[in-house]
Amino acid sequence: MKWKTLVAVFCSALLLTGCADTAKTDSGSESSAAETTAPQPVEHALVTLGDSIAFGYGMEDPDNQRYSAIIAKKLGERDDADWHDYNYALSGDDSSDLLWRLEKGRAMRLPSAETIIINIGSNNLLRVYSDYVKEVTDIDTDMDIESITDEQIEAMQTKIEDAFQDEEAVRKELQSRIDTNLQQLETDLDAIYNWIRERNPDGQVYVLNIYNPYRGMESAGLPGETEAFGDYAQEQIDRANAILSAFTDAHSDLIPVDVAEAFAKCDPVPIIGKTELPEDVSLPDGSDAASQFDEAEFVDPHPNEAGQQLIADTIWAEMESHA
Repeated sequence: MKWKTLVAVFCSALLLTGCADTAKTDSGSESSAAETTAPQPVEHALVTLGDSIAFGYGMEDPDNQRYSAIIAKKLGERDDADWHDYNYALSGDDSSDLLWRLEKGRAMRLPSAETIIINIGSNNLLRVYSDYVKEVTDIDTDMDIESITDEQIEAMQTKIEDAFQDEEAVRKELQSRIDTNLQQLETDLDAIYNWIRERNPDGQVYVLNIYNPYRGMESAGLPGETEAFGDYAQEQIDRANAILSAFTDAHSDLIPVDVAEAFAKCDPVPIIGKTELPEDVSLPDGSDAASQFDEAEFVDPHPNEAGQQLIADTIWAEMESHA
């Protein structure tokens, strides 16, 4: 059935980069604090930069469940002081997006932050897939899937069939894009470091590496997959982590946080994982979209609540050793 391929591609692209809730950033705290005339207790700033993982995508209460909020609470308890998590992470961002946001002044509290956490690079890999899917299908992941016309379905279906007919060509194209994006990650990290240090020379900066959400998986519902996708994903993530490691090695003031190792020790990997389509998505014929799919077709790579706690614990261990 044509809808099955269409919705599968649509949902895979959506789940990869967490393209939701990107407007829920903490942008009001700075202005409200500035407008208050009464004396205020000294507030310590934790600034968090990154993508959907840092944002807390998939959490029912990201302002309290994401790892940066947990860290801010721990810092407050340790210091008996008011620590605030200024979380500037946005779902879907890669390293170039983060650099652009910094240059546009989208991290107002960064110059005065005592602690900065950077979690970037996952989308330099994952957005290769979601961007490719959207390019070849013209799918807009913000569209209302129920409003798609039969003519649009036919056109998208034809593009999907044409694009994925030569699987080897798809794999080569995706690998080429990954190679380019990893080179960009290396360039962007240096620019991000320079931007931060020009404005905040003394803050402690923690740099997280990338975990493998696909460990042991034969398939993750992505285009151009190899037979053992978990192994292939590990190879690409290792390349990204080598860039992140070289970055922290080059700057002695940066503190690496080995999230990859922490997740590698977990069985199962603490991610949201296999997921079903939203229950409220229906097809034009009136049938329930979720009933047409095996939930194993869709793998959400974002950390679940236990995963967010694990990231917080891993960062906290580094913070305690550098206190």
